[in-house]
Amino acid sequence: MKVRVQFFSRLRDLAGVSEMEMDVPDKTTVANLLELVYAHTPVLREWDKSILAAAGVEFVSRNYVLQPNDDISIMPPVQGG
Repeated sequence: MKVRVQFFSRLRDLAGVSEMEMDVPDKTTVANLLELVYAHTPVLREWDKSILAAAGVEFVSRNYVLQPNDDISIMPPVQGG
């Protein structure tokens, strides 16, 4: 199934793209997706412990099971000021 991965802030700079479309197996979790992203863009693995993920506009855990055509946002911790 296809999902779209969007990168934000510093992660977008490191990935070199703002988004990518990925074809993943059914029952793929966010954790599985992150491993696929890291295989494609290894420098992002350094941020693994602090990465937040969202499906649509809702933050999701790494156990979230992806749905067809999900838009998954990958971002560093939210910072305020």
